[in-house]
Amino acid sequence: MTMKDRLTVTIDSSLAARVRRTAHLRKTSVSGVVEDSLRTSLQGGQRTRRPFVERWAGRFSVAATSSDSPRLNALKSKYGLK
Repeated sequence: MTMKDRLTVTIDSSLAARVRRTAHLRKTSVSGVVEDSLRTSLQGGQRTRRPFVERWAGRFSVAATSSDSPRLNALKSKYGLK
């Protein structure tokens, strides 16, 4: 078993509530969530992030346009946009 050090951290109350919910969903402790997050953030370049497309898919919409642009129509068709 690994020895652990106790550490006191002060964070915003809304962030604390999110951490508690996350811990509950992951069936772990708040300390576990914080430890995992710190370990991940301190690994630097080894951190695995979802690609931009996965993070932002479905969050954008095409603005209404009055011109009939062939390029815009091709992109709309390619990406299934209306």
